[in-house]
Amino acid sequence: MIFFKHHSPLFRWKWLIMAGCKPIVKLKLPKTFNIAMMLLLITCFKVTATANAQMVNLSLKDVSLQTAFSEIKKQTGFSFWYDKEELDKASKISVSIKNASIQQVLEECLKGSPFTYEIFDKTIVIKRKAKPSNIQENNKALDFTVKGKVIDEQGSPMSGVTVRLKNTNKTTQTNSYGEFSIEVSNGTVILQFNYLGYTAVERAVDSEKFLDVTLLQETNTLKGVEVNAGYYKVNDRERTGSISKITSETIEKQSINNPLMALQGRVTGMEITQLTGVPGGGFKVQIRGRSSINNLQVGNEPLYVIDGVVYPSTSISSGTSSLLTVGASPLSSINPYDIESIEVLKDADATSIYGTRGANGVVLITTKKGASGAMKISVNASQGISKVPHRLDLLDTEQYLQMRTEAFKNDGLTPAANQYDINGAWGSDRYTDWQEELIGGTANNTNVSLNISGGGEQSRYILGANYYKEGTVFPGDFGFKRISLHSNLNIGSKEDRFQANFNVNYSNTDSQLIRTDPTSLIFLSPNTPNPFDEYGNLTWLNRTNYINPMSYFYQPNDAKTNNLIGNVSLNYKIIKNLVLKTSLGYNTIRREEFASTPLSTFSPALNLTSTSRASYFTNNYNNTWLVEPQLDYNLQIGKGKLQALIGMSFQENVLQLQTIKASGYNSDELLGNLASASLLEKSQISNILYRYNSLYTRVNYSLNDKYFINLTARRDGSSRFGNGKQFANFGALGTAWIFSNENFFKEHLPFLNFGKLRASYGITGNDQIPDYGYLELWSNNYAGTYQGQATIYPTRISNPYYAWEVNKKSELGLQLALFQNRLNLEISFYRNTSSNQLVGLPLPLSTGFQTIQANLPAKVRNSGLEFLLGYKLLNKHGFKWETTVNLTIPKNKLIAYPDLSTSVYADSYIVGQPLSILKTYNVSVDSQTGLYSREDYDGNGVLNTYDRYLHKFTGQYFYGGLQNSLNLDQFSLDFLISFNKQNGRNYLAYTGSPGFWSSSTAAPNQPIEVLNRWQNIGDQSSRQKFSTSTNARTQYLNAMGDGGLSIVDASYIRLKNVSLSYRLPVKLVKGLKINDAQIYLQAQNLFTLTNYVGLDPESQGLVLPPLRTIMMGLNLKF
Repeated sequence: MIFFKHHSPLFRWKWLIMAGCKPIVKLKLPKTFNIAMMLLLITCFKVTATANAQMVNLSLKDVSLQTAFSEIKKQTGFSFWYDKEELDKASKISVSIKNASIQQVLEECLKGSPFTYEIFDKTIVIKRKAKPSNIQENNKALDFTVKGKVIDEQGSPMSGVTVRLKNTNKTTQTNSYGEFSIEVSNGTVILQFNYLGYTAVERAVDSEKFLDVTLLQETNTLKGVEVNAGYYKVNDRERTGSISKITSETIEKQSINNPLMALQGRVTGMEITQLTGVPGGGFKVQIRGRSSINNLQVGNEPLYVIDGVVYPSTSISSGTSSLLTVGASPLSSINPYDIESIEVLKDADATSIYGTRGANGVVLITTKKGASGAMKISVNASQGISKVPHRLDLLDTEQYLQMRTEAFKNDGLTPAANQYDINGAWGSDRYTDWQEELIGGTANNTNVSLNISGGGEQSRYILGANYYKEGTVFPGDFGFKRISLHSNLNIGSKEDRFQANFNVNYSNTDSQLIRTDPTSLIFLSPNTPNPFDEYGNLTWLNRTNYINPMSYFYQPNDAKTNNLIGNVSLNYKIIKNLVLKTSLGYNTIRREEFASTPLSTFSPALNLTSTSRASYFTNNYNNTWLVEPQLDYNLQIGKGKLQALIGMSFQENVLQLQTIKASGYNSDELLGNLASASLLEKSQISNILYRYNSLYTRVNYSLNDKYFINLTARRDGSSRFGNGKQFANFGALGTAWIFSNENFFKEHLPFLNFGKLRASYGITGNDQIPDYGYLELWSNNYAGTYQGQATIYPTRISNPYYAWEVNKKSELGLQLALFQNRLNLEISFYRNTSSNQLVGLPLPLSTGFQTIQANLPAKVRNSGLEFLLGYKLLNKHGFKWETTVNLTIPKNKLIAYPDLSTSVYADSYIVGQPLSILKTYNVSVDSQTGLYSREDYDGNGVLNTYDRYLHKFTGQYFYGGLQNSLNLDQFSLDFLISFNKQNGRNYLAYTGSPGFWSSSTAAPNQPIEVLNRWQNIGDQSSRQKFSTSTNARTQYLNAMGDGGLSIVDASYIRLKNVSLSYRLPVKLVKGLKINDAQIYLQAQNLFTLTNYVGLDPESQGLVLPPLRTIMMGLNLKF
């Protein structure tokens, strides 16, 4: 139980009741802001009235209808559709009319002719007047079906082209053969054909039943790309911020179990590290570097938003297991194949709309939506395996015993009676490959998805289900299962005045794993006896502190998680250009964990009592609701366009965690029964409430399709700060200039298809710190009582004075499309400075507390260059080859820290150096003793911090990826090569000293590199001699700890993803009543080129590395 000294005023918000909504928090606005918004709206309404009064002046004599229509087009911008041969037969006309509406002008031009007109948005269709007919004949005017085929310039069928009936919501898409079918009403209608990167085409349809349509590549490939910026959407060519996008097409070509894996190696400025190969395990994610002095995880994670709902970024595990490294990833509950797109917002202009929550970047996940048309069914099923991709080359039994014998010889000792590995007790002819036994298994994977979608003009829907199962490489029946459901319904009124969108995503995961990663035990001595006796029971070799490696697999850690994400978006068009929007979001994650330590997993020689036979029962509850009302205004002002958005955000998050330790069981069989325990202890309990509210506005103005400006302002409030510190103001400015639209560049640079310069600057805060740090914290003392009464004790002292961390971000960007869009380039330079650092400041032991939440005067700068280059190598004779390379060169630096030398961080950081620097000693092997020796740099005879003069960088120099996509007829091949130039931890720091024997670990084995060791006096070697002494072990640990040997090159080039697919022939598919059929083979982590000698240069250390996965599947569409 947690007790608080007083309550924050943020908890005493007033409630405002809104129509159709639950009570939400009222935010008090500055009076000047209310007046400004009123003036803005009045101005907008006034401009609207003027814009709607568009008049035409026409004075023509004896001209054709075509001439008249051309003049009308010049004045109004309306396009005309007509049959030229029909109009050529028409009589010439004379017209004189002033200040008339376009309808009046058309009626005057067509007066006395056999023609009439219909207006569709900005298109006017001229057609013959209908002949008089009786009622019976009129009733014969029924709907009819238009079929057709869409091809590209080379005559290849185009799949996925959107076919829309203009001015309606009725749409369909072409199949893999470019064919489509859509039902239209009798009379003349217009069909629109749209595909990303191609010029949109409109075709008028009267009675024609079959259309052949050819789409041409756009002069500007960015024109049709729309990106999700969170509270609004923007055309990619018009965006002023830095946004990267990954679509479902890319995601579905990867055999992955977590959406984050789809982004690895594909997004500039985004560093994603998979920390373990255990299914459901954690990731470390940073967008544009580490901005906080705080530890690597807390305070540096981006904001995740799924369908408009804020989603947890931190682990949802209880901490009773160390297997998943940093705990279970919350995103492991999300089915990647339900995702339509993922956008990553990086700079101040793109992220500022999310305020302080987006200080470290924003990851927007949008799930799939339905499309109008007949019901469509798609089935995707795959089966595959996973293995550890790389094994260490360790000493065999003969080499191991030679090492141990030499160690005793170097120390002048003989093996003692308890040196079982070398004194003959275990034998010299036994060999066990512990890598094979512990992590050498084959994991079986299954993935099956079903989607049903369709809809009409006013409604669209999609229903999806997925079953995913992933095994482990451990011995035993362990694994991860996920069942997920996805649904979306979009409905709207006939005039599109009202729209409602409903999203529901539900998943249930069942993780049956173990408490501890056994990977570190691969260094057991190769002659260790069989861990089982003849009856299959664990053996203990009569030693009290022996760890049987197989005992780990009898200590389960099972977790069941239920995850629900729901969102309702309501849009109502108040007037022509003003829309009222409301978004209601809800997310709940409930996780139940069970872990146990059976008494049978410990050596009987320890004489442990029943209190060591323990179970851990954990309930983890994370609940978030979100209410966001908005007003969205759009206005065309001559050649300019104004967009204004004002909104509020009210968010509440409740986190409850309770862990009960049960012990004193009479039998291991009863460990799952809480009532059978004789002793219950609440080892963890917390109930945390977080509230966040804000007022925000965005104003965007564009002129002549060339100049763009985007202004964002927010006032944020967070319950993580004390009185007077809870609210702060932030904002950003973004600008862009499409210089390729200037006449000068059009005339002098004909090879330039698109060119844009953009810049942004903004200030935002950061509240990613523990809750209630401004209050004193007291906890129950469950371990004891005072005079029979429960007691409490202080666990944290308060600091009500700390304030928001401040991030100042600036960026310059350049986008180019050259040579008929064959070459696309985007370059970004960013510089972010974080100040007023929020940290848990370490306290002296005399205070009785470990840390206190406080601000530090330190400033951290992250800067860097990002490159994205795309090139279409070939597109001939049905063969297409496109390649994309991305590169990020990050720089991190502590640029200021007054009085650093007298602070608690004096030994950790250096002004002018990266945060990931490590001060180390210079270490070498002493040629006389053969042991590692740290250099006394200042020569005073004492080793101290001043001798740690080497500054070892532990971060990244650059990273990126190379993507290739090749298509030939029915075949498609895609692959991604990721690369990373970095330094990392030497994995030898996690092993023992060569030759040293520990009775608890049965002597750690060593990699074969140790054979290049020091052997004789005077030898120059980089490897310490073999020794059994404690001193040798200490020198080894020092060298691998704060010595210069602790950091090594961990750079790598990895074939991250390969996807090969084959689309079945049309005749075969049609005969089976299938619209499209595709078989595919996909692989992850196929091979890695690296000088790193550990298991994996990405995860590093002695943890299970990311696995090599190969899947084969079938995708059917009906």
